[in-house]
Amino acid sequence: MGLQDLRYEEPTPIQQECIPLILEGRDVIGAAQTGTGKTGAFVIPLLERIIKEPAEHTQALILSPTRELAQQIEEQIFALGYHTGISSATVTGGSDYGTQVKAIRAGVDIIVATPGRLIDQMKVLNIDFSHLNYLVLDEADRMLDMGFLPDVMKIVKQLPTDRQTMLFSATMVEEVQKVVDEVMKDPAEVEFEVSKPAESVDQQIYFIDPKKKLKLFEQLFDADKYETAIVFCATKRGTDKLERMLKKRNVSAVSMHGDRDQNERNEALRLFKNKTHPVMVATDVLSRGIDIDDVSLIVNFDVPNNPEDYIHRIGRTGRYDKSGTAITFVSNKDKKYYHAIKNVVGDQLSIRDLPKELDENQRDRSQKKRSKRKERPGQKSSSRQKANASKSQSGSAETPPKESKEQKQKEQTQDRSSASNNDNRRSKEAQPKKKQSVSNNGTPDEKQKEEIEWHSVEVDVETKNIFQPEVIDKAVVRNRRALKPAKGWWGVVKSLFPKF
Repeated sequence: MGLQDLRYEEPTPIQQECIPLILEGRDVIGAAQTGTGKTGAFVIPLLERIIKEPAEHTQALILSPTRELAQQIEEQIFALGYHTGISSATVTGGSDYGTQVKAIRAGVDIIVATPGRLIDQMKVLNIDFSHLNYLVLDEADRMLDMGFLPDVMKIVKQLPTDRQTMLFSATMVEEVQKVVDEVMKDPAEVEFEVSKPAESVDQQIYFIDPKKKLKLFEQLFDADKYETAIVFCATKRGTDKLERMLKKRNVSAVSMHGDRDQNERNEALRLFKNKTHPVMVATDVLSRGIDIDDVSLIVNFDVPNNPEDYIHRIGRTGRYDKSGTAITFVSNKDKKYYHAIKNVVGDQLSIRDLPKELDENQRDRSQKKRSKRKERPGQKSSSRQKANASKSQSGSAETPPKESKEQKQKEQTQDRSSASNNDNRRSKEAQPKKKQSVSNNGTPDEKQKEEIEWHSVEVDVETKNIFQPEVIDKAVVRNRRALKPAKGWWGVVKSLFPKF
């Protein structure tokens, strides 16, 4: 009846393979990409087995990495088992502690829990798992990524060894294989294209400056074409910031990340699912296991750090053979992550050209940056040199060519020497003239002539040594060296006792 209510008509490939094995009682490993119906692959046979073998104690424990996924699994159990009378409860963070205690003590048939909160309850309560028959580890790779491995192993040690264990994961990494070796017995493996996104998703790549990402999203998100969109950011702070920026641009958006309490997260999901707010901004907390129908657009505002997260993100669209679009914005710093994704995904990625306005602005900026890098202090760019050369060639009488530094220095030295000569002449004229003894015929004596000639020669030599520019420059340099403070302890002593 429950399958009819939910309009289950045909099983998905992983359901078709896993359900018979679980009904036989075998341990099962189910590895398949997101959106292939892994939840139904273990919920349907579990309900069938519990109906056939009812008990007064908890029979099944399902561990999941996030609250949202745990809640979604519990909702599917309730919907499929509505007519069977099978009871279930969630034990997750952010929910009422007392309600969870009552459910555990009442001995519900199925407990869906996150590892951290279940460990907390086990410290307070003496939970009886002695009659447990079934253990399910859902999204095992994600639980390991989030650091839940120690908690998972503590919980497993409290369970009976003669149980049936099912493990489901989108990727089969080495850590998952270690868990398989420790907690499972001769499991049957069912794999469907691990680490490959669905072909129904159109994966587009845009290389863009980080400051232009928001404008590009506004241009790409058309409500007529894409009814709903999930925008993934790398950080919680970035998620809140992007939500505010979208609201300022009249884009109806909500956000979700790990710092939100359970009521806020439930309300955000509700508003998004009923399309009151068609844009959801989120971290990777929303990338795994959340069953949201008809998400038409996924935007990787920030490129994920590894290919597995990329596959999980874009797995929110194109589910159950429906088509979808996934757009990734790649900046220069994200190219290393993009290449890692490309190595896994391959030809499914298609590089798209930016819209005309954004492309022109980006080209102008890149050209300006290149020109700034070429221009270094003390050097002119090639364009300036060409302009100066053309000016010098076309120079006329009205605009004489600029003189070189050597010519200017020569002129300055000539001006200084001429000025010094003029000063000498003035000083000579200002000096009182000596009385010259005149001989009988009115001419100076020979002795006086020699004295006059010697005096004039002496003055000329002195003026040359004093006012010559080269001598002045050397004297200035010499004085500067002399006035330099001494270094080290001797400099300290001289500064304290300048006279010495």
